[in-house]
Amino acid sequence: MKYKHVMLAVNFDGNAGFLISKAAQEAKLHHALFSVIHIDPDFSALYEGVREFDGLNNSEVQSEGVIAMTKLLSEVDYPVHKHIFYAGYVEDQIIRAIDTFEVDLLVIGHHESTIFRQLTLSASEPLLRKMPCDIQFIKLED
Repeated sequence: MKYKHVMLAVNFDGNAGFLISKAAQEAKLHHALFSVIHIDPDFSALYEGVREFDGLNNSEVQSEGVIAMTKLLSEVDYPVHKHIFYAGYVEDQIIRAIDTFEVDLLVIGHHESTIFRQLTLSASEPLLRKMPCDIQFIKLED
């Protein structure tokens, strides 16, 4: 299957650079658009929902996480089509972004865990039930 739009859902932590690289490779493989949607806890106090970031517009309200993510994205060797933030109920916002931007592959990182944790505490589990597109998990080291 050839994907047209690959989106990475990521928070800004120690795995962000690795995940950006892996998702960009996947987009490059398919000659697809590459977008990133991420959680910024500081941003959620200012805005709720999905919001696209325009790195050229200096009037945008920016948190340290937004600035750091923008720097990471500027270093990737594949063009970033959309840089999107989300705040609020995570899976609803990701699904809304997938529908809005016509994403056909969502890439997310996943830590190894027990079946109990996956079913009860996992942030990705509710996404799986509602996912309107294909999803790819990238295994992260604990």
